[in-house]
Amino acid sequence: MSLELLNKRLQYQGGNQEQRFINDKLRGLKRALLYSYQAATATLSDGKEFRCLINPDKNKPAYDNKILSIPYKDICLNTPRVGKTSEGEIDIDIKPGDVFTWKETNTHWLVYLEYIEEDAYFRSEIRRCDQEVKIEDNSYWVYIRGPVETSIEWNQKAGIEWNTLNYSLVMYITADETTNNYFERFKTIKVLDPRYNKEKTWQVVGVDPYYGDGIIQVFLDEYFENSIADAVAAENSAETGEENPVDETAAYINGPTEVQQYSKAYYEIHNAEEGHWYLKWKDEEQDLKSSLKIIPLNISIGELGTFTLIYRI
Repeated sequence: MSLELLNKRLQYQGGNQEQRFINDKLRGLKRALLYSYQAATATLSDGKEFRCLINPDKNKPAYDNKILSIPYKDICLNTPRVGKTSEGEIDIDIKPGDVFTWKETNTHWLVYLEYIEEDAYFRSEIRRCDQEVKIEDNSYWVYIRGPVETSIEWNQKAGIEWNTLNYSLVMYITADETTNNYFERFKTIKVLDPRYNKEKTWQVVGVDPYYGDGIIQVFLDEYFENSIADAVAAENSAETGEENPVDETAAYINGPTEVQQYSKAYYEIHNAEEGHWYLKWKDEEQDLKSSLKIIPLNISIGELGTFTLIYRI
C-alpha cells in the first residue's frame, strides 16, 4: 500500500490523533442512536426532531436528572431527506437554557450544565419540567422544587390568631430577553400544573441570573389569590386584545392590591424619585416618613376595609 493511499485513509479518519479520537466517539454515538436502549427522539422548540441518547443520572422525588448526548449535526427526522446521509445533516442548535420534548414520553426537559470538555458531540445534564408559566405572550416549561415547609406559622395579637403564608418555591427557567426583563422582586406570576389543570399565584422574592448558563434561578413565596382582579384583567384583555396593558414610562406603584390583616407587604415606586410615602385610612392621611424606593408596610389594622398608599413628590 502506497504512502499516498495511507495518508488518504488517515485524513478520512480525521487526520491527527486527537481528531481521530473525536471522530471515533461521534461514530460510536451515532451507532448508539440506532441500536441503544437509551436512544430517544428530541423535539426542539422549533419543532425539528433529532435522535439522541438520554441516560439515567439521578431520580429523586424532588427532581429527575438525566444526561443528554446529541450530535452537533445530524439528519432532521421530520424534514424531507436530502441526498446522502452526510449531505442531509444540519446543525442542531441546542444549548443550555433550551427546553425540548422527549417525544416517546411526552415530557419536557431543561438543558443545563453542559460538559464543555466533550468535543465529539453535545453532552449536558437535563432536568424534567412539569410546570408551565406564561410571561407576556410566551409560555415556558419550568422546573420547580417545593414547597418544603412542614409547619404553619401562627401569630397572635389583641386576642386574634392568624397564620401567615409561608410556602416557598425554587424555579429554574430559560434565560432570555423576556425573562431577564420580567423577573424582579415583588413581581407576581401564575404557575400552572398541567397534570391537575390548576393555577396558583406566587410572588418573586429573589432572582439569581448567574446561577447557570442559559437559566435563571427564581425564588418564589406563596401569594394571595385575587379572583376579582383576575376577572377584571381577563375582561380588559378580551376588550383590548392585550393582557394587563401598562404604561412603562408613567409613574406607578407595584405591589399587592389585597392584603390580610396583621401581615406584611412590600411596595415599590417606578419612574419617580425624591418623594415620600403616605397612607390614607378612613379619610385620615399618615406620613410614613420614608423616601425609600421600596417600602415594607406592616398591616396592623384588624378590620376589613380599603386603604390608599400614596407616593407624593
